[in-house]
Order: sequence, then C-alpha cells, then structure tokens
Amino acid sequence: MNKSAENLAYEAILEMILSKEFSPGDRLVESEIAERLNLSRTPVRNVMRQLVAEGLLEVKENKGCYIPKLTPQDMYEVFKARAYMEGHASLEAASCRTEADILLLEEMIHKERAFYSEGKLKEYSEVNNAFHLSIARICKNTYIEKFTRQLFWRSELYIFHFDRFYTPSNPKELLRNPDESISCSQHLQIVNAIVAADGALAEGAMRSHIYTTFSKMSGRNPQAGICVPGFFTKTI
Repeated sequence: MNKSAENLAYEAILEMILSKEFSPGDRLVESEIAERLNLSRTPVRNVMRQLVAEGLLEVKENKGCYIPKLTPQDMYEVFKARAYMEGHASLEAASCRTEADILLLEEMIHKERAFYSEGKLKEYSEVNNAFHLSIARICKNTYIEKFTRQLFWRSELYIFHFDRFYTPSNPKELLRNPDESISCSQHLQIVNAIVAADGALAEGAMRSHIYTTFSKMSGRNPQAGICVPGFFTKTI
C-alpha cells in the first residue's frame, strides 16, 4: 500500500485517540478501523504498530492493540522521563542549532501565540507538538529524537484527558491572551535560551516547563498528585 494511505490512517487514528473517541483500556479493532477509513488492513496494521512503538497504544498477547490505562505511577514516570530527555535535548540543541533552526522555532512561537489567542485548538496542539519534537530533532541524536517522540506521545494521553484547555466546558475559554499563557511564555524562554546558546538555561527552562505541565495534570487528576520533592531538580 502506498505511503499516502498510511499517512491518512496515521492522522485518522491519532485523531481518534487524542479526541478521546476511545477510552483508556479500549481495544482498537484493526478490521473495523480499516472499514471505517475505507482502507485495506495493511496500512492500518502498519500504523498501529507505529503507534505502539510511539507509546500511544499497547499490545496484549493474542488480543490486539489497546489504549493504555492511565495510572498515577505511569504518569509520574512518563513526565519524569520527559524532563530528563527533553531537558538534555534542549541543552544539546543550544550548542548545535543553525540559523534555519532558530528561524523555525521563532516561527513556531509566533504561530502558537496566534492560534492560542484565536482559540484554534487543533492548530495550537499541532504547533505545540511540532515545537517539542523539533527541539529533539535539532540536537541531531537519533536516539534522543526517537525516545523523546515516544515519551511525548505517551504524555499526550494524559494531557488530552486532564488539561482543561483541551476539554473546555465553554468554547469562549479558548479565546485568551497569549501573554497570560504560562506554556507560551515558557516556550519563549526555551527558545531564547537556545538562541543565546545557553545550554544550561535551555535545559532548566525545559525541565521547568514539563514540571509545570505535570503539576497541572496532577491538579486536574487528584489521584495523580504523587509528586515528590526534587522530582525535576538537577540532583535526581
């Protein structure tokens, strides 16, 4: 099957997962999804394998693919690992970024702020995802990029379930001033540190950003409030 069919399947299945069409613990039936997307089972099967590798799906022996169950301990471990991995990626990116990389990151900041203020949820989410994964790519380490991607997508399951921005009770809540957004401000701090080639500052800014996200998730899901002192400090 050609690549475009797999791209279509990937985007469609990812949207199903992140839009919470499936709940944690639900099984994704390959044949049903293929029929729904009007595709053969081959591209759907390949995409589901990719999503398993990226942490968005889990395989149960002889039972197929499932949405992972969300637990406080898993959430803790995912965000802690993200802090390590993306913090180091930011440190590395500060020393090897090119002018083209800088322009790309600055353009993402501009788009993110615009989408945030306009309440364009889908576009905002896409540029946020691209921002984090681009920093991992900039550091030019295949393994850092691979594991960052896996951890990032796994964490998205928690973000889309517990972040009120993605599940607003009132759509008007999405019309906000980006200057008041902690996430937008922290992204700008990360970019400024990378532009200044200050690796330590970039690493600290990224870790702080991920800690902030984790704290928000814990607040929205009291059962996940298991953060311990020193969780994201450089001493761990």
